[in-house]
Amino acid sequence: MEKSFMELEKKLKSIKIEAFVIHKGDTRIFEYLKNKKVAEKPAKVYSITKSIVSLLIGIMVDKGMIKNIHEPIQNYFPELDALHDPQKREITIYHLLTMTSGLQAGQFQGSKNWIKFIVEQPIMHKPGSTFQYNSGDSHLLSAIIQKISGLTTAAFAEKHLLHPLGIHKYIWVKDPQGINGGGFSLSLNVEDMVKIGSLFLNEGRVNSKQIISSNWLKQAKTPYQHFETEREGKAGYGYQLWTYESTLHPIDYYYANGLYGQYIFIVPKLNIMAVAKSYLQDDQQSAPRLFFDELLDSWLNND
Repeated sequence: MEKSFMELEKKLKSIKIEAFVIHKGDTRIFEYLKNKKVAEKPAKVYSITKSIVSLLIGIMVDKGMIKNIHEPIQNYFPELDALHDPQKREITIYHLLTMTSGLQAGQFQGSKNWIKFIVEQPIMHKPGSTFQYNSGDSHLLSAIIQKISGLTTAAFAEKHLLHPLGIHKYIWVKDPQGINGGGFSLSLNVEDMVKIGSLFLNEGRVNSKQIISSNWLKQAKTPYQHFETEREGKAGYGYQLWTYESTLHPIDYYYANGLYGQYIFIVPKLNIMAVAKSYLQDDQQSAPRLFFDELLDSWLNND
């Protein structure tokens, strides 16, 4: 294992990876920090925000605040009715979680009203039929959290997720209407990413407290859509989480992923969790995942 860690560190130093941390259970077995001060500052985790929003939806389900994820989102966005599109009335919370709303993905960030822009996009596929990666789906989830709780998504998260995990240094940008961005707007430091990863690894528990039910996490990491990959394996998408099933070995895992190489990896069978913080461009963005795959392969071969 020591040799594989040395090889990993050499690879990490070769490109713009700022931090890579690996835990086995609650024990840190590997740490690479290019600059400790930089690692301590909150930085954008981009689409890892989506996975955290999914956790918040799960907490609402656990608490009975959301009775059924298959209910139409029209219950929360009455403006959908005014659009006179019967297919939009079919979109459910489940469709948002699995990126199967059917809504066209658009660049809503520059609009004056993100929600209005998102719901007015044309339907490209029948809701539930087709996966299409769309940050708009995630932002609608954030809006639903705020509508149900009466709090901002960040305030609800503080009370039920972030503060119980000991996360206090974060930045969560809002849209023009004051809704915390559900798709890409959260900033965390490396250690707080580790805390989120540990929550996943410990099946929703922090110490002896169950923050989110293991049943929700089981649903969240179930791949509802599958995709071909460059490697020998099968990628999938759950509730705002990616999955990877290898055909070469029995080590499957799931992960949260953000632009420019942000990752939280969970490998339940090995009781392993890893976090990568990066500033990678273009085809290098998947490097942390490829390095992690290679590390898992080397461990299995050594066994």
